[in-house]
Amino acid sequence: MRRLKLILLSILFVVASPSLAQPPANPAPVPATAQNPLNQRARDVVSVLRGQGDLPSIFTAGFLAQVPAEQIAGVTQQLAAQCGTVRDVESVAAASPTAGTVRFTFQRAIVIMSLQVEAQAPHRIAGLNVTGSEPIGGDSTETILGELRQLPGQVNFQVARLGDGAPTVVTQLEPDRPLAIGSSFKLLILAELSRQVQAGQRRWSEVVPIDRHSLPSGILQDWPLGSPVTVHTLASLMISRSDNTATDVLLRLAGRENVERMMTRMGLSQAARNRPMLSTIELFQLKANAEARTAWLAADEAGRRRILREQEADGGPAVEVSQLFATGPVAIDTVEWFATAADMARVMDWLRVNADDTAKAVLAISPGMARDAAGAFSYVGFKGGSEPGVINLTYLIRNNAGVWHVVTAGWNNPAALVDEAAFHALIVRAARLVR
Repeated sequence: MRRLKLILLSILFVVASPSLAQPPANPAPVPATAQNPLNQRARDVVSVLRGQGDLPSIFTAGFLAQVPAEQIAGVTQQLAAQCGTVRDVESVAAASPTAGTVRFTFQRAIVIMSLQVEAQAPHRIAGLNVTGSEPIGGDSTETILGELRQLPGQVNFQVARLGDGAPTVVTQLEPDRPLAIGSSFKLLILAELSRQVQAGQRRWSEVVPIDRHSLPSGILQDWPLGSPVTVHTLASLMISRSDNTATDVLLRLAGRENVERMMTRMGLSQAARNRPMLSTIELFQLKANAEARTAWLAADEAGRRRILREQEADGGPAVEVSQLFATGPVAIDTVEWFATAADMARVMDWLRVNADDTAKAVLAISPGMARDAAGAFSYVGFKGGSEPGVINLTYLIRNNAGVWHVVTAGWNNPAALVDEAAFHALIVRAARLVR
């Protein structure tokens, strides 16, 4: 499926040029006096974050050429969705007369940015980069549950402590409600691959060809057919980049029926609903073909397997993702991969107990939260999934006391798009609480 577009606070906000991206190495501290231009420009950033201020007088022309006003407005809205209303400048730590670190107070977080200004008056902003965030105290599971209940559509949510035996629930909301999970189903393929490697049936270093393309997200859809790629690289792209072509290659390699048996081994309540296990291109094609979708919904499991064989034999319909989802969610309650929050907790717990070290390292490539937030834990594994109307976020976390947790949440709305950025920010707040 489409790669989950996480709005992480570690991503580049706005930087005018690579040479301005970082302050000088090991600079001598410079006092942030009232006359220091960093102070004034930090206050100007607050105005910009409030939708105010004259951009040409605040930013350099080169900056605005690369980051136009509409892009600044978009990032400002994303920050507001995650962190609430900006309030003020908390502090400015100058590393040089023209570069420093600014801490901005928002409603729900402190957002940290590096700031660079011109050396000459009027000292307009030449670079601005979000480098991290810190939650503001007072968050609680009750607050998070309240915000989840207010979302339109359906949600599920569970935080569970992991140890011996089944996961122990810490907090939850509709944990047994099945929802579409998008690309989070790729965790099942990773689990089966790890099992096969440990059984001596596969090697992470094994080289396999790209035998069929899927659609974005990912990068391998642009590689030539026949390109040789290791299983490890395919798995890494499948999990960290949600690469759909890598996913489909691995599903065929691991075996559809084997992945289906893995669902049963893990104890997924929705295993029968997910048989036959769809590849990403099969799902795209079913969503794009109303006639095939009608036949799919009317068929039993054997009939559905026959539909997939026929679809593969004739190549299936050509699909353009932008057109497919142009009108919003498509069949998210019927043609998808499904799981409950309790199911996703069991998936991560199986990986914790049974996966080999390589699979666990793959799971941790992209932690699904800002690097500074992930640094508060000794391990963060993550997989998310989304399409219009669907989002799932599932974390496997070991805190610094050595205690393991799963934090998992899903949100479906067949009638409208879901706010992925706001939901991600909410679940990251939940994840922070297990520290």
